[in-house]
Amino acid sequence: MRNHLINQQREQLHGLIQQRDKLNERAEKLQQQHQALEQARRGLAGVPAAASPVSLLNQGLIRQQLNTVIDGHRRQLAAAQQDSERLQRLSRQQAGKVKGLELLEQRRADTARRDAQRREWEAQLEWCCRTVRHV
Repeated sequence: MRNHLINQQREQLHGLIQQRDKLNERAEKLQQQHQALEQARRGLAGVPAAASPVSLLNQGLIRQQLNTVIDGHRRQLAAAQQDSERLQRLSRQQAGKVKGLELLEQRRADTARRDAQRREWEAQLEWCCRTVRHV
């Protein structure tokens, strides 16, 4: 049962680590997209405005939509980074739990081994004492 609990905690730790890794990959993709959007914004700023009102309106709408998308990416990136930090904390806590359970199990096994050794020595001592009395 104890080994089952330790294995269960290890599986939870492994799951947290996988979630964290996937989240870091997502954050990296968001960062790349954000950089591409920023580059597009800079490129759009460098384009001279056309003389027609429709062209000016279109460029304004494109800038507005681009800014909206960039802001959304910023929020997603910030959320992904916060989630990643939270998962890192949870992973460390879970690793501590696993280590604690492993240490408890090791202590229990050591105590059981010492108790068995002590019982064996006591039985040998008792046998020796009985043997000496009968001689």
